[in-house]
Amino acid sequence: MKKIIAIGICCALPVIVVLIFGLAKSKPESNDAQIFSNSSAGLEKAEVARGRPAPEAVFTAIDGREIRLSEFKGKKVMFWFLATWCPSCITGAQVLAQNNDELRNLTIIALETYGNAGYRGPSIEEFAKQSAPDTLSAQNWLWGNASREATNVFNPTNFPDVYFLIDEDGIIRAIDGAPSATINKIIQFTNENTN
Repeated sequence: MKKIIAIGICCALPVIVVLIFGLAKSKPESNDAQIFSNSSAGLEKAEVARGRPAPEAVFTAIDGREIRLSEFKGKKVMFWFLATWCPSCITGAQVLAQNNDELRNLTIIALETYGNAGYRGPSIEEFAKQSAPDTLSAQNWLWGNASREATNVFNPTNFPDVYFLIDEDGIIRAIDGAPSATINKIIQFTNENTN
């Protein structure tokens, strides 16, 4: 029963994300900052919204290194929160890997959302090995685990498949889900001159 519910959530998630963020996109810029407004340990108030600077986030790479999102300022970044049991996440990793030549100028940070969105699944390293093994050695990919704080700020509703496209200046340019369904948007962002 849990798997049926999880699959239903994954199938409905892209529609929900598009509706939520699509409606938010149609609002004036001043209201756009209200998409995610959170308080979290170590952060007074972080607003995660299109057109706003990406808040700081700390995560652990699969090799055990603690990394900060701010270390990637000056690069285009796809900051992706996923659940390792999520079918659309598996497909998303496969599609991103298949298009990696076109995405070589994009740093893809793929993180297991804290708590794996409430369900058990393989480790993030096993997920990568099973769904997109070539990305483990790709220079533009980084796999890891999101901290509780990063998840609370960037993914407070614990969606199993949500990503943020962040430009070289650290500004969030898009919030979406299901990379397999939005690959053209990701490729377009990668090729845009945002500076």
